[in-house]
Amino acid sequence: MSGLLVPLRIGRGDVVAVAGAGGKTTLIYRLAAQARRSGLRVLVTSTTHMGTLPEATTGPVFVEADGDPQPGLERELSRGGLVTLLGRRVRPDKLEGVRPERVDDLARRADLVLVEADGARGRSLKTPAEHEPVVPLSTTLLLVVAALDVLGRPLAEAHVHRIDRVAAAAGRAPGSVVDEDVVVAALQAPSGYPSRVPPRARAGVFLNKAEGEAALAAAGRIARRLVPPYGFVAAGSARAGLAQVMA
Repeated sequence: MSGLLVPLRIGRGDVVAVAGAGGKTTLIYRLAAQARRSGLRVLVTSTTHMGTLPEATTGPVFVEADGDPQPGLERELSRGGLVTLLGRRVRPDKLEGVRPERVDDLARRADLVLVEADGARGRSLKTPAEHEPVVPLSTTLLLVVAALDVLGRPLAEAHVHRIDRVAAAAGRAPGSVVDEDVVVAALQAPSGYPSRVPPRARAGVFLNKAEGEAALAAAGRIARRLVPPYGFVAAGSARAGLAQVMA
């Protein structure tokens, strides 16, 4: 395995909308840290909600409801190279994101823009509702995340978000075991993530929590069934900041 940027095909000029379930926020800030080490100026934002994180992880956090963030954004991108921009404070541990049109406005202000575009309430697998994810038109890569710790667990709310949609896509009853077929069905449902890719954008999958030989073997089998509709599939560990291309 290597770092995340190359396997996930992310580089200068990208606007990456991260969707799905199972480690999006961790992945975004690992990507941001690795991009900074590569010399890129990185802006992180969200079109949904994000929890609060230490500034050592996020860089300075600007909240639009607190006042015009533009001077601070420009200053900190030049100085430290990593900033987070959000819309307003919902509660002390949760912030609302910005409108997708705002991301389009910001796309040229940093070398790399990373957008948390979906919510999953900490679960590992998801098929989106009609209004999800909230993907800006400026997106160059829609990156869909699923965590392989869901394999072998029940198809239940504790592990799966939008359980009714995942069950329908997979043709399984709630409470049945989540296997590789369920993961594939959840990610490739025609009315799901593949239909949310903006014009001229590419799409890929990151299978998170693929740690150990058994998980990587499962990731390889799943990956071969996801290309197409996705352009590539990588697997690895967001927490460790490691990935490899599987298909």
